[in-house]
Amino acid sequence: MKTIKFFHQEETFNYHIEKSLCKVVYQGDKQVLLIEIHSNDDLEHVEVDSLQNEFPQLSLFIDDFPIDVTSAKELHGKTVSIPHGFVEIEDEDGDLHEVYYTSLTTANEDYETVDNTLNFSMTDAGVLSLTWQGKVQDFTEESSDDLPFEIKCTFEEFEFTDDDFE
Repeated sequence: MKTIKFFHQEETFNYHIEKSLCKVVYQGDKQVLLIEIHSNDDLEHVEVDSLQNEFPQLSLFIDDFPIDVTSAKELHGKTVSIPHGFVEIEDEDGDLHEVYYTSLTTANEDYETVDNTLNFSMTDAGVLSLTWQGKVQDFTEESSDDLPFEIKCTFEEFEFTDDDFE
């Protein structure tokens, strides 16, 4: 159940999820959703000539997305739509700032994800799970079309290490 799939026109990229985190936190004057999903770098299941070999590990993020719940447990049964990866927000001085809600990181590159639909549920063991569908810029640079993707994961407890933030 812990997989990330990208549906490239040439092949489907399959990644195994190593770590996943989901939190709802109070920020400023609103509750926001934070999600981090990190793949491992295991590519033993990938063909030698696959494009996926050029992208052995990746991470997806949702940051600062306003949400109407106060805890991650309240996400159960909810569907959240994030159509655009960023918005422009005006600060108290009237200056516009881009706030990125969703992103994909491969190596040292960041890509915006769009048309995001997040479906939350609980497993039989009472663990929050997520099915996330969306599109991302073609990070392989093989085409100008966005790549559809699908993530299926659960949010068990784990500890981040300093290496996770490098």
